Amino acid sequence: MSEASGDWYAVYTRSRHEKQVASFLERHNLETYLPLRRVWSSRQDRKVTLQVPALPGYLFVRCVLYAETRALIKRASGVVRVVENTGRPAIIPDGQVRSLQIALSHAFNAEGHPYLRVGDRVRVVRGPMVGAEGYLVRIAENRHRLVIAVDYVNQALSLEIDGNCVEAAEPRG
Repeated sequence: MSEASGDWYAVYTRSRHEKQVASFLERHNLETYLPLRRVWSSRQDRKVTLQVPALPGYLFVRCVLYAETRALIKRASGVVRVVENTGRPAIIPDGQVRSLQIALSHAFNAEGHPYLRVGDRVRVVRGPMVGAEGYLVRIAENRHRLVIAVDYVNQALSLEIDGNCVEAAEPRG
């Protein structure tokens, strides 16, 4: 049941079941992306970095969503539902998933952020995160926070970026 192409869909999972669901789906040859961010552990005896879900409760699956594929996804232990929009599985734009992948592979300071519906849409044009798009929230002069929002799951990721590294992106159509 290998799906080499298709669209990205968001899967909503039970709390702390994201890795288990991703593992199950990968064993069934489905392409998954579980956005993970690095954090320092809260251990008192030593500092260790951990990988925790960047968008708690969500992971993404790229596939052609046939009825049997959707049934397989829903059968995974820990899956609550496939995220929908107007009663149909919501297709997550490839650019949003790609932006998460780019940002999370280069940033250590990513943190959850309230989902934004307003603000300036920007694209990173310099530095290691070139190509990532998101919303810009200015917090201090020349210090910016880039927010990468994922439609339909109402979650976003926030990370610090130099204000000179972004430019306005074309509005979504």
